[in-house]
Amino acid sequence: MRRRLFKAIIFFLIACGVVFLLWRGDGYLLIAYGTKTIEMTLWVAALAAALLYLAIWLVRKLMLGGVEMARRFREIFLFGSVERAQKRAANGMVDYLTGDWFAAHKKLVRTLDKVEYPLANYIAAARSSFEMGDEAESENILDKALTIAHSELPVALTRARFHVQSGRHEEAIAILKPIDIKMPRQPAVLDLMHHIYIAQKNWRALEDMFPAMRKAKVLSNVEFEALDVLLACEKMKAHSEQSKSLLIAERLPSLQNLWKSYSRGVQKMPPVVTAYAQALAENYQDQEAEVIVRKALSNNWYEPLVNLYGQLQVKEIHSQIRTVEGWLKTKPQDPALLLTMGRLMLRNQQRELAREYFQRSLNQQKSLEASMEMSQLLEQMGEHQRASEYYRLSIGLAGKAQDGVNIQQ
Repeated sequence: MRRRLFKAIIFFLIACGVVFLLWRGDGYLLIAYGTKTIEMTLWVAALAAALLYLAIWLVRKLMLGGVEMARRFREIFLFGSVERAQKRAANGMVDYLTGDWFAAHKKLVRTLDKVEYPLANYIAAARSSFEMGDEAESENILDKALTIAHSELPVALTRARFHVQSGRHEEAIAILKPIDIKMPRQPAVLDLMHHIYIAQKNWRALEDMFPAMRKAKVLSNVEFEALDVLLACEKMKAHSEQSKSLLIAERLPSLQNLWKSYSRGVQKMPPVVTAYAQALAENYQDQEAEVIVRKALSNNWYEPLVNLYGQLQVKEIHSQIRTVEGWLKTKPQDPALLLTMGRLMLRNQQRELAREYFQRSLNQQKSLEASMEMSQLLEQMGEHQRASEYYRLSIGLAGKAQDGVNIQQ
């Protein structure tokens, strides 16, 4: 606006100067070229100059208008009108959302520059190319998206997700970490990084990032609680492995120190109690583990703890048996508890009773652990054919368990 006003003032001053000079006298203008001359008054020369300027301006406008018109006609014939492009882009987004990658790619790529806010279309087109297996074109589209995006965050997140989908977790982290430094506490960045760390089982990095995730409210309260439990369990497992390098007398204080560092809420969680008791058992602290498990089960019945109780090598086996007998009075059909009693009976050299409890457990629920225990017991008792039957049952149950793991993955 200021530039136009400045030009108008300059033009007005020049015009006034010309009029003033012409007003003082007629004068004349002589133009000589070779043997030819042109002579005219200053008034006529000024009028001719004005007409020449007007002609040049008009021709320039017509030429620019023709170019613009040609461009518009080209767009209409090749891509359709703006309205048609918007409609095509909308249809492309519908195809993208329904997973029709080929149709989405075709429509979105042709209309990338024809929509008012094209960033979402760029990302959708890149995803479509990626899903079709053309990662090079996907990267090219994302590079173009960076030139029109006001923030690199959406493009960086899309690139990182592509790497995660391809199993290239390190490449994804290399993209996300600089973004996290530039723009800390971005929920989408932290959420994707936390999923990558879980896939990598990088519990230390996840633990370091946990406070930032909580401040950014990346997860719900229930999800944060589950993640807190997971980190506590994995930390206990890692510490259990480290404690095996210590003297046996030093192991219990080491594990207890870590346990005391947990909050009361975490200490009450059955998976964390199980991890702690398992760590104690792995480091020859079965007596301490028995007390922990027994108290935990009196407050909250948890099947993994029941299974672990039958595997603890406690000196007072009869005390363990009496404890389980008390539980069986209230839960006589519990398959895990029957399996635990069978294991205790086997340790107490009562094979027939162990066999009976194993069979009762299998009658309630076909489990891999009970079938394996029964197979090994029958082998020891010389019943090889029956042992083979339970061994085959164990193989079948193991296959189903593996299929279930694959489906979850």
